[in-house]
Amino acid sequence: MQRVNGGGARPPITAPDPFSIPERIGRLYFRVALPMVAGSLLIAGIGASPGSLRVLVALSGTALLGAALHLLLPARWHDTLRRAFPLTTIAFVLVVALLSRPGGLSGDPLLLTVLLLLAPGTVLAWTLLFTDDARMGRLTGLGLSAAATLLVWRWQALGLQPSLSSNTPLLLLVVCLIVVSYGGAFTEINRRYLAGEQAQRRDALTGLLNRRAFDEHTRRAQAPGTALAVLDIDHFKRVNDTHGHTAGDRVLRGVADVLLDVLAGRGQAYRWGGEEFALLLPPDATEDVSAQAAALLEQVRAEVARRTFTGGQRVTLSAGLSVVQPGEAVQAAFERADSALREAKDSGRDRVVSRS
Repeated sequence: MQRVNGGGARPPITAPDPFSIPERIGRLYFRVALPMVAGSLLIAGIGASPGSLRVLVALSGTALLGAALHLLLPARWHDTLRRAFPLTTIAFVLVVALLSRPGGLSGDPLLLTVLLLLAPGTVLAWTLLFTDDARMGRLTGLGLSAAATLLVWRWQALGLQPSLSSNTPLLLLVVCLIVVSYGGAFTEINRRYLAGEQAQRRDALTGLLNRRAFDEHTRRAQAPGTALAVLDIDHFKRVNDTHGHTAGDRVLRGVADVLLDVLAGRGQAYRWGGEEFALLLPPDATEDVSAQAAALLEQVRAEVARRTFTGGQRVTLSAGLSVVQPGEAVQAAFERADSALREAKDSGRDRVVSRS
């Protein structure tokens, strides 16, 4: 058991970065779909004409390069890759269109089949790849639709594609535009769904994550060394009784602002209920997580005590802290933190108590 009375700011705790939906879709697209497409193209190229084979090998190489980069690059580069790869693919199609001429690259039934199959499917895949950025999804989809239509039209105009009918370029464009339209509708529906889901996990008054979100997060196993804190505004009932509930709401919002300012992305803050808050602070291999978390809590406590709220009100915080031990459930650490909070209250309030 240890009482913490002070301490300066410590190096930031890095917040956990679980895979987002775009990242999960990106992994599926780059690490599964692209290698499968590349393998299919290489198999299709067996026995193809030299011109078709060059195009298929180059397209397969582009797909495999994208897959390899996603696998090898650090996660922080994945967003750059998913934005650059569609642009590279569109540029590839435009280059093939420019090089398609008598004596150069030429269209044939195999390349036409590949284009008609891959273009709409790729447009749909990119829509899913950018569920978090509908504008980028539309722009890349429209870009590929235009580039593929230009390529087919050029094959037709140059007489290099014997299998073309007069309306094939228009048909390809219409199909791709339909896919872009439906993909955009899906993205909007998904955005609204996610917004509703997120709203259910946010406290409407403070903007912090709520108890439902806390319960969901702590149901998942937390790494040993994760710090868990429970905080309570001292004598909060007096604020409501003396100044009214509107003033009490301002105090709650002010305390939430302090939590967000001090944490600055180094952990997650939750409104547990009433005047109680909870914090989850991930472990840091380079620091003593207990001391680091205690210093952060002391910083929160001191900042709240320093602030003057509406009407000249001043409030203080008490906090209990514990750390998840190897092999134990988060609930055990929470119970220790809650017990430490009670001790902080019983021993005079306006303090941080740690319990290992």
